[in-house]
Amino acid sequence: MLMKRLDNESGKLFSYQSEISQLEEYYENQYEMIKNGNTDLATLELVMLGNALDFINFVHSSFGISLGNDEGSVTVYDEIMDALSRGIVNKNLFDKENNIAKKAGAYLGFLIIANIGGKWADTDAGSAVVIDNREIYVLDFAEKRLISGNDLNAEDYFKKVKTLRNP
Repeated sequence: MLMKRLDNESGKLFSYQSEISQLEEYYENQYEMIKNGNTDLATLELVMLGNALDFINFVHSSFGISLGNDEGSVTVYDEIMDALSRGIVNKNLFDKENNIAKKAGAYLGFLIIANIGGKWADTDAGSAVVIDNREIYVLDFAEKRLISGNDLNAEDYFKKVKTLRNP
């Protein structure tokens, strides 16, 4: 799936399936333009990409695991969420400043958009991935997954979301 380029290169799109290093470079370029005063680039899509990349970096630094943007990463994501819910990493997962739960939800949304489709939207109930006019609240799922341990399964969740896609 593609995301709009926010750097005034009209007509060009940037793929969620790009290499993680390319996504990080894209994000850094956008962030630099925002710091230089182009605040209209600060969109929900960019914020969620930043959160997803933060989660990827957190997982790499905490577990030594490199996450990707392929569908197979959902299995690894589920294992990471299980480890986090069991407290293997001693961090406050819901900290206001560095909310790992929110970043984990953004990463799951990133995986959904990259592999199934959809886009980020700010709804009355909060941020969601919207696929064929259906709102998927991945941030809520991630928070519940961390609280309930392995009672919820990200792979099953991902498969259910995949069935929502109109042919």
